[in-house]
Amino acid sequence: MIQSARRRRKKRKDLMGIIGIISIFVVGGVGFYFLNSMKDPLDSYGCSIKNGPNEVTTIIFDKSETYTNDQVTDIKSSFKSWLSGNEPAIKNRPINLDQFAVGNLIQLYVTDQSSLDIAEGLTPVAQQCVPKDFVDANIYFENPAFLEKRQNQFISKFNDAIDSLLDESEGKSPILETLIRVSNSESFQMHSDKPRNMIIVSDMLQNSDKYSHYRSNQGTSWEVFEDQMSDTVYVKVRFNNLKVQIFYATRLNPGDRKLQNQDLVDFWSNFFRNSKAEMKEWITMDG
Repeated sequence: MIQSARRRRKKRKDLMGIIGIISIFVVGGVGFYFLNSMKDPLDSYGCSIKNGPNEVTTIIFDKSETYTNDQVTDIKSSFKSWLSGNEPAIKNRPINLDQFAVGNLIQLYVTDQSSLDIAEGLTPVAQQCVPKDFVDANIYFENPAFLEKRQNQFISKFNDAIDSLLDESEGKSPILETLIRVSNSESFQMHSDKPRNMIIVSDMLQNSDKYSHYRSNQGTSWEVFEDQMSDTVYVKVRFNNLKVQIFYATRLNPGDRKLQNQDLVDFWSNFFRNSKAEMKEWITMDG
């Protein structure tokens, strides 16, 4: 029996309707799966709960001395750029920007004698995972304005913390003690399976009751240090596979400047080599 044109059109319409419904379910299912696969809940530090941070970058800030105005400006502007994953072309310094990649956990510690005098473990002044850049947001699945706000909050958190450290100087410079306590801290060891980086903001002149580069019977000689500290934790600290960079502040005081020589560089190179860390290039601050 030959179907009428009207009936054929109705069948075609019904078929197209069924195909449309199936398409909606297919697209919806794929979309749900895609969104679900992209969903990665974050912890209180903005790090992936499922996978943790990609790497851990530890910043140690030495507040023993007052920095010059030029150094303060360089510290602020440099970290503002680095935390955003950039190094101004006009500077072009050997900073490893991979340390500040999206998903890396940034931890800020301070060489603070009062914190070292208490039995509790050393904790970061601030820590947060680097958020995704809002410029790279997928407008169909992400909110660029939200990502921009989160990125600004991340940078402000560390800028405010660094500002507070620049406002005060302590006098003592327990760099060695801080490194030991950081290596044993719960926050530093929390992601022991991840690649590790460290940036030390300092003049690198150790000065504490235990050991001082300023004392004539101690000083910057690694051989003297190794001999005097051979049975102590100072030569037993371990930073396996840690990559270290120094953001180096030169001092105006002639006595300090006299100590900031090749012997000082060799001292710290030997210290980190002995602790199984890898020493990278030093970056000298402006001023």
